[in-house]
Amino acid sequence: MSKKEKFYLTTAIPYANASPHIGFALELLYTDVMARYQRLLGKDVYFLTGADEHGQKILKTAKEKGMGVVDFAAQNSAEFVNLADQWNISNNDFIRTTEERHMSRAQEFWKAAEKSGDIYKKKYSGLYCVGCEAYKTEKDLVDGKCPDHNKEPELIEEENYFFKLSKYQEPLEFLFEKNKDFVYPQSRYNEMYNILKSGLEDISISRSKEKLPWGIPVPGDETQVMYVWFDALTNYVTALGYSDDEKLLKKYWPADAHVIGKEINRFHSLMWPAMLMSAGLELPKQIAAHGWMTAEGQKMSKSIGNVINPFEIITRYPLESVRYFLMREIPFDNDGDYSENKFKDRFNADLANGLGNLTNRVLSMVVKYCDGKVPKVQNKNDELIKYLSDEIWPSYRKNMDVWRFDRALETVSKFITHCDQMISDKKPWSMAKEGKMNEVSDLLYHLCESLRHIAVMIWPVMPETSEKILTQLGLDVAKENAKSLDELQSWVELTVGNKIGELQPLFPRLEK
Repeated sequence: MSKKEKFYLTTAIPYANASPHIGFALELLYTDVMARYQRLLGKDVYFLTGADEHGQKILKTAKEKGMGVVDFAAQNSAEFVNLADQWNISNNDFIRTTEERHMSRAQEFWKAAEKSGDIYKKKYSGLYCVGCEAYKTEKDLVDGKCPDHNKEPELIEEENYFFKLSKYQEPLEFLFEKNKDFVYPQSRYNEMYNILKSGLEDISISRSKEKLPWGIPVPGDETQVMYVWFDALTNYVTALGYSDDEKLLKKYWPADAHVIGKEINRFHSLMWPAMLMSAGLELPKQIAAHGWMTAEGQKMSKSIGNVINPFEIITRYPLESVRYFLMREIPFDNDGDYSENKFKDRFNADLANGLGNLTNRVLSMVVKYCDGKVPKVQNKNDELIKYLSDEIWPSYRKNMDVWRFDRALETVSKFITHCDQMISDKKPWSMAKEGKMNEVSDLLYHLCESLRHIAVMIWPVMPETSEKILTQLGLDVAKENAKSLDELQSWVELTVGNKIGELQPLFPRLEK
């Protein structure tokens, strides 16, 4: 048996100073859909997520809440674990930066950069935004405030360790010019390339332990702790056993994609590659930076009261419909908007009237006209098969490959509409009255096989709905899941003779 091609992808590790928000649920979902799609392609997928638990912001928030920082971080990280579980996310591992496996390996990473001559100590005075956990220059500020948090940064003066980011100016320029897909989409690549061309400066990578007792100690200097980003970014290799048990590292590194929000693009696209070069590790293949999600056309904020709770929304609507809406309505390469009306419109049009109605119509007719069994076919519909193989599948795969899940689902909807039109044009109920049962059988066979293809296409986004359709078609879900996409997308008589399973409406309409 040939060795499977690997695919390693990660989310950013969210900062555990608050409960999960819908923006991170969206990131988890984008990553999960790609992970499931790559598994469909037959790849050996490893999917990592986790929580970033160190830094000034967590310590400050824990104190404000009257909690010990260890308990506070653990409590919030547990919510992120629960989010992945509740949203049916297929991650292989969840790493916390307070785990011993991470901390000891992050220290070894520091030592590797130090050995390369890239870490030095100097006295420093700089503006620090606690909200961003990052130093700011005057040009980063708007009216003297951080534009993301609308607060003036603190002036910090102390002796810290610095990383020679400027040393990697030319190697990074070479990387960006050689690999135009290193940062996706193009707009995010352009932003990072412009920042790069304006010149990189060395960055502070430690804080005084006296001022920040909550962090990983700097190797060889107990008076300092690692800057939260130099600590956190290494999770992508520490989770794979870097410097310790490197079996997973050798198998899965480099990452095929780091999936992140656009606001932390600079750390991942400029700082992280320089850190990896310094430590002598291969670079990730792609930084995939998604946009933001607004609510009713406005930025989400607690003061406005339009923040969407990712746990609450799936108590009001089926999880699979929420996953579908976000992937269909929020394009990866841009910002997108959520509103109750948009959700209900999309639910009723695409899921209730579209996928759900087609599935129910087809299978009900199989029960009515074919004794509940998928009929044999006398005459193949070459036009339908060609349309599916030459247009639908290529469009679907092309878009899934480049994170355009919205367009891939649009392609699926197009095929569902085509199948509905076949029913309207052929009128099987009329053919049955006229005794043309062979033609009815041919049509229903083709529609059942079309449903199987639709179930395969929606699996990365709606795995449970996909499995319900396959089960209703009388197929063994475990056997289908063991097949590669190349096998699954071929036109075969898999469904012939199968007894239709119990019919249940997939998506009953929502009242507006």
